[in-house]
Amino acid sequence: MRAVVRHFISPDVDLDDFRPGDPVDFSFLLQVLVGPSDSEGEESLELIVCTPRALERRVAAEGVVFGRPLVIVESPDISRVLKAVRAAVERAEAPSWEALARRLERLGIYEFEDC
Repeated sequence: MRAVVRHFISPDVDLDDFRPGDPVDFSFLLQVLVGPSDSEGEESLELIVCTPRALERRVAAEGVVFGRPLVIVESPDISRVLKAVRAAVERAEAPSWEALARRLERLGIYEFEDC
């Protein structure tokens, strides 16, 4: 079984017209709606897209930052980000949706992760 990306959404930015105030210092939540390639339905995978400078500011403020669910980027090229995320999600393969969801948890925070 494989996963397929059905939609990308963000409550923080307009993905169709992404222009951060500072192209080298930004961070936003990206929700990836993912479902099985062979049937309907979708579930959410949450990622934080950020630049090294935004990550540096977060480390300075918090002292320690764990890597998951960060997607660290060098530029605000949103099409490049979405293409890379889609490729990573759609490469995942497992014998069942439950096992596939566990693999997707390596990338980000899965909607039903702690259930």
